[in-house]
Amino acid sequence: MERLERRKAEFARQRRNPAMRSLVLILSLLLVLSVSFSLFYSFYSTKKLKQVWLSREAALLGSLAERHPELAEEWFDRLASPDQASPQAAEEGRRLLERYGVGQTIDARWLPALEEHRRRTTWILLLGNSALIAIAAALLYREYARQSRVMRKLAVSMEDAVKRNEPMSYRLYEEGDLGLLASGAQELSQRLKETIEQLNRDKAFLKETVTDISHQLKTPLASLMIYTDLLQDGQLDETHTAEFLGRCRRELDRMEWLILTLLKLARLEADALELNSKSSPLAETVKLAVQSVHRLAEDKQVRIVIDDSDASLSLLHDAHWMGEALANLLKNAVEHSPPGGEVAIGWEQTHTFTHLHVKDQGPGIDPRHLPHIFKKFYRTSGDGGGVGLGLPLARSIIEKHGGVLSATANVPQGTAFHVTLPLHPFPSLTAKL
Repeated sequence: MERLERRKAEFARQRRNPAMRSLVLILSLLLVLSVSFSLFYSFYSTKKLKQVWLSREAALLGSLAERHPELAEEWFDRLASPDQASPQAAEEGRRLLERYGVGQTIDARWLPALEEHRRRTTWILLLGNSALIAIAAALLYREYARQSRVMRKLAVSMEDAVKRNEPMSYRLYEEGDLGLLASGAQELSQRLKETIEQLNRDKAFLKETVTDISHQLKTPLASLMIYTDLLQDGQLDETHTAEFLGRCRRELDRMEWLILTLLKLARLEADALELNSKSSPLAETVKLAVQSVHRLAEDKQVRIVIDDSDASLSLLHDAHWMGEALANLLKNAVEHSPPGGEVAIGWEQTHTFTHLHVKDQGPGIDPRHLPHIFKKFYRTSGDGGGVGLGLPLARSIIEKHGGVLSATANVPQGTAFHVTLPLHPFPSLTAKL
């Protein structure tokens, strides 16, 4: 049964193949021409034989009528009579014919009517079969030339696509094996182009990451080397020694934070981060983010206000990574708020999205800087001495969740960051990547 189904599927596939349909059409056309030619020749040959036979019989009858009129009348009566000759008469006739050498072994050349019929039949069949073969050859060559032309165009187009890293210029849309081959070649060239582009992006990203890391570590490493040299001299008192050791510790902490943040960004940009998305209360994630910047807010004398009017809202997200993104937004807001200022964080839900905002009471961001604040290591003038990694990291995490991060500034009344997250992310965003 399985073999029968496979044969049916193969037959259906071949039936949809344009080349097979063309071949069947050509063979059907040849069959129709051959049958038509055979019927025409049969009719024509019968007519010619009848004419020759009538001419011969008329000549014999005329000669017989001149000499023996009574025998001519009897011959005509015999010809018109429906009765067949007796076997004895037929045998006597054959004996008389053989007496004069007219039998089965006689050469057709001695019978002009048969010889003419043979020559005519030979030439007509030869010319007719040659014409049919020529028509078949022309039609088959035309189909072969068409397929060869298509294959050549596909080969040239694919070669150009490989050499120039471009999509195939020639596209073929048809059914059958040739269409499948063309579709596969086009898909292969497109994937090859995307792979090469991705490799180039990865190469550029690796180069940029290495450059950023080396540039950002250069300053703390230089400071550590200076402090280490001073400590090695042994000429510092305990107070200065403790001070330099504290500075070394701060530089090491700064280096650790830089390296960890850059590694997180690298994982996000390389799409190597695994999200463990679960439906959990957004309020809990916000509280975790606030706790992580609580010490900084106390030092800066800034109050963080949470608008949890919709505390029951649950959202599909990774609480750890989303908390880190919100913590970076809160950290940026606290750093740019004046002492005694206030940072507000709240959220609201619509039918399709959850909107979250973080607002501060700082000096605000100059509008000309807004398009660039999410770039790595971009810093505005008087921005508190940050290195420009918190906002890019927050944006990458939010985009990983299928959301959007934007900012608005109302100089000099502060800056607001807006996070828009979908209530129902695409399946690819909810699975572990």
